[in-house]
Amino acid sequence: MDRCAVCGGELERKRVTYTKEEGGRLVAIGGVPAEVCRSCGEEYFAPEVADELHRIIEARAWTETLEVPYAQLGASGG
Repeated sequence: MDRCAVCGGELERKRVTYTKEEGGRLVAIGGVPAEVCRSCGEEYFAPEVADELHRIIEARAWTETLEVPYAQLGASGG
């Protein structure tokens, strides 16, 4: 794929952090190879990379657990 299916922008190879909410928890997997649109940021993963992401999530194969700051929009009461 040479162009973004969303906006037609140019793609570049990068390593990204993939995030997904799973069972009420945010899961982050770093160092994931992807094609990323330079214009809109849409990420594309090769089939074997997507399979490995799903395997890690299904197996709950975490290498560490991190504590991250969190806020919910509208939670401040304002």
